[in-house]
Amino acid sequence: MKLTKIQLTALTATLALSSLTAHAVNSTLQPISTRYAQTQDAISIEVGASSFSDIELEEADGFDGWTAGAEIVVPLKAVSEHMQVRLLIPFYTDGDATITDPALPDVGESIDIDGNGGLYDFAIAQFEHQLYNLKDDDFNAAYYVGWGKVIESLDTTTSDKDLYNHSGKVTVAGIKYDRPVSIFNNESQLLLNVGVRHYYDTDDLHPDDEDSFTWADLRAAVVFQNIGDYIVPVLELTFLGDSDYSDLQLQPQVIIPFNDNVSIKLGGYVGLLSDGSDAGGAASLAIGF
Repeated sequence: MKLTKIQLTALTATLALSSLTAHAVNSTLQPISTRYAQTQDAISIEVGASSFSDIELEEADGFDGWTAGAEIVVPLKAVSEHMQVRLLIPFYTDGDATITDPALPDVGESIDIDGNGGLYDFAIAQFEHQLYNLKDDDFNAAYYVGWGKVIESLDTTTSDKDLYNHSGKVTVAGIKYDRPVSIFNNESQLLLNVGVRHYYDTDDLHPDDEDSFTWADLRAAVVFQNIGDYIVPVLELTFLGDSDYSDLQLQPQVIIPFNDNVSIKLGGYVGLLSDGSDAGGAASLAIGF
């Protein structure tokens, strides 16, 4: 049967849309930072690491190093196919910084900071619920709420062996949105995450010596059409902070899928404002089950 030009165009669009929709239910094709609104259809684990440079803390400055963590997503199919739980687990941070605490005799000297924890990334349990879906509404949208805390502190080589980031809790909430878009006449995917993080009972973390603070957590990404069979280009823009502390990062990256359930993600980023990390790289391994 011969298809008309209109039928061929419709078929092509349908296939492209199906491919992009598969990105959402397959965690291995998500960007490094921004998340799809559509819930996943299977458990996934992603383990990643990133480097950072020149971060300012409450009692130290010029913190250069790297951090690693894991993310586990568990769909709640027994309750609803549109609900899931996301666990964020930072498990190591290591780097060097300069002491700025005037109360210490070694102020101005270089120290090591390391431990089985993170910086602004606490261990978080997050509930996610999708309310709109692409089939019925032409887009996916969901909300999320969660809570977390510091599990492990960071050790230092200061004269008093001070522990960094040894306490603190955080509540998170926000919305997620994604939909197919056409960019340069190619089918791509747009993702938006708009959230808030409220940190409290923290110590040795905020550069302005604040124990409690509320920051916007904004992320946007475009997942472009595949280049060949094994390259998925992605461009992300992330913001964490408020009017006093603003960390804005541009993050180009690629996703390299080995099959439907395994991929690696490689990227770099550059800080566009004076706060946060100046530049760094990131890599992760994602496995879906």
